[in-house]
Amino acid sequence: MWMNRMCRLGEAEELLSEMDFSDVADDIAETEEDTLLIVSGWWVFLPQLNLQLHEGILCNWDEEEQMFMPDVAVTVVYEADADRTEYIYFEQDGMTATLYNWLNGRLSISQIEAIKCEIIVPEDGEEHKAI
Repeated sequence: MWMNRMCRLGEAEELLSEMDFSDVADDIAETEEDTLLIVSGWWVFLPQLNLQLHEGILCNWDEEEQMFMPDVAVTVVYEADADRTEYIYFEQDGMTATLYNWLNGRLSISQIEAIKCEIIVPEDGEEHKAI
């Protein structure tokens, strides 16, 4: 399997859309009574900001089905060394827009797109942690 790859954040989303992550296990980031947040087992590491970005799915409890059902796709922001249940922010948007909104305008979209990053895909059995 193709492992880690360095690029700019502006390129990362396109690269990710072309990749197959079917053999990478997802993680549960948060469970509340009526919601569940599932995040990808792979991530984009931003060394300059010491952050990780994961794709995720926000699921809501469906009374009729008696199970959590997917609702919206989200991008989840973590500190790089944080436990997978301790995210800082999530939003129903792509990685660049989510990071821009979380940074509250401290960096422009073009500055965010130019940030060097690394796409991290853990090998089977590898601990889910950025290097």
